[in-house]
Amino acid sequence: MGLIGSELLKVRTLRTWWIAGLCMAVAAVLPALWNSWQAHTFMQPFEDYLAGAVLTPREDMSAEQVGAMRDLWERQSAPDRIAAALYTSGQTAGLLLAGVLGVLLVTNEYQYRTLTATFLAVPRRGRVIAAKLVAVLVCCAGLWLVATAGGLVVGGVFLASQGAGPGLGDGDVAGAVLLNLAAYLVWGVFGFGLGALIRSQTAATVTAAVLYFLSSVVVAFAFQAVHDLVLEEDWVLQAQVLLPGVASQIMTTPGELFSGAPAAWTGAVVLVAYGLLGGLTGTLLLRRRDVT
Repeated sequence: MGLIGSELLKVRTLRTWWIAGLCMAVAAVLPALWNSWQAHTFMQPFEDYLAGAVLTPREDMSAEQVGAMRDLWERQSAPDRIAAALYTSGQTAGLLLAGVLGVLLVTNEYQYRTLTATFLAVPRRGRVIAAKLVAVLVCCAGLWLVATAGGLVVGGVFLASQGAGPGLGDGDVAGAVLLNLAAYLVWGVFGFGLGALIRSQTAATVTAAVLYFLSSVVVAFAFQAVHDLVLEEDWVLQAQVLLPGVASQIMTTPGELFSGAPAAWTGAVVLVAYGLLGGLTGTLLLRRRDVT
């Protein structure tokens, strides 16, 4: 417990962590406002939504086009999906911050050359590593709490303005919020392993950011392009779940993230696998590697 308190003391007394908390609040509120605007369009009657969503007049659209738009409207206008999207709005930037936080809790020791002194004071490295992992989990839970609070405030005000209930009693909504916590924890542990693997703080931070955006945006877009242009098979899109960024979204989205998306538990399994990989890698490297 003393080691855990020491690790958390480092967090509380460095300006970096308070700045991260402020950034998390902003990164939760702004996407929640955007998601509120998006939700408003889908909460309209279908004909109003269709008139505002496309420039082509209804009479010039084919039955297939109208059917596709109706499927999208029905999927996106589900009350549980809207509430879950609002309350988990901070996920996009929050998971990246969680990963970077995990990186910094390890690489700070290398950058300031304090890890040797730490291991000399506590020769049983396993205890130090366990304390660092607990600190990562606590800090990532703190980020999730800030993000969720921002989403609840903005989302609650928006839903009330639309005459809708908060939806917190819905099992799917509550499940999405709690699974979002799990995503923060896993990304933090993954960042911990990455920080142990790459000692340079700058290199590890940049690598975490690149991996996150590649897996969340660029590679996911590539899967969609391959499906549309090369191989129109369902498994091509379903394979996106192997990307940690996409797995996070699948895990916290009630219903299907996209047509034919794998079940939420699949995303959870993938994320847990990444977390275990990061935690085991970090633990083995810190236990065996010469830190001088």
